[in-house]
Amino acid sequence: MYQLDLNVRFDASIESLFNAWHKPELLLQWFAPGDMLVTQAMSSFKVGGKYRIAMQDNNAEQYTVFGEYLAIDDQQTLKFSWHWLDSDEISQVDLAFTAINDSTSELNLTHHGFLTEESRDLHQQGWIGCLEKLSVLTL
Repeated sequence: MYQLDLNVRFDASIESLFNAWHKPELLLQWFAPGDMLVTQAMSSFKVGGKYRIAMQDNNAEQYTVFGEYLAIDDQQTLKFSWHWLDSDEISQVDLAFTAINDSTSELNLTHHGFLTEESRDLHQQGWIGCLEKLSVLTL
């Protein structure tokens, strides 16, 4: 199994950063890499609750990821399963949030359970693109 780890600092309070990971109105603004757009974001934010995010590229191709919230520790950790609609691979995303001060936070993202290096590398590129969008979002 393969995993990726990213650590990013944000000019946002820890509460704002945490909310960006589960509130549909915020997910719609950043949860797709590059020029892709989020066309749907649904979230039943509780342990055992489900989420679903649909993205669309410039060629109008749709990509949908869904999963289940596995652990929620308000403004500290968030864990959820990750499953693409047309794939058998199921992986997991673990997020750890740290407040640096009132207006700066740090996110440690670990995505694990990839079956191949190629899948891990593609997801790493995707996460970097998404987190770049999140970093410029006014939270």
